[in-house]
Amino acid sequence: MKNLRSRYTANFKRDYVAAVAVIIFFLIVISELVLAVSLPLYMKRENVMAVSVQRLKLREHFDGIRAHAKKVKVKNSTAQAEIDLIIWNLDRLADYMRHYIQYLSSDDLAILQQQLFEMHAYVGSLKSGVPFSREYKIDYTPYLERIMKQSGVTK
Repeated sequence: MKNLRSRYTANFKRDYVAAVAVIIFFLIVISELVLAVSLPLYMKRENVMAVSVQRLKLREHFDGIRAHAKKVKVKNSTAQAEIDLIIWNLDRLADYMRHYIQYLSSDDLAILQQQLFEMHAYVGSLKSGVPFSREYKIDYTPYLERIMKQSGVTK
């Protein structure tokens, strides 16, 4: 019986290969657990870094548009008023970004970037001197004369 038992049982005291196999098994399990915990943390950190890069690019683009808009001078007073309005909006947006850009999500930054591209296109169009709005001259004298006539006021 003793001979039979020794024949079919593993002798771990002297079997170094089996001990190394058990150690390797536990190392693999521990390394999988480490990866399962560290990978999501790494991905979150990479996402934060990507948003930071997106913020930096937005700030650079914003500063470029702002400087470009301030350099534009046109002879048409309506177009110049529109450029002044864009500059005023960019100045207000600069104040907002200075205080709240760290709270904006990646989607918010993408929307803001798209709006800055549109403002840049508007400034480029206004640079040619053609305003977006039209100025209409209204001849109000016939209306004024009729009102004065009805009220009994003479010239």
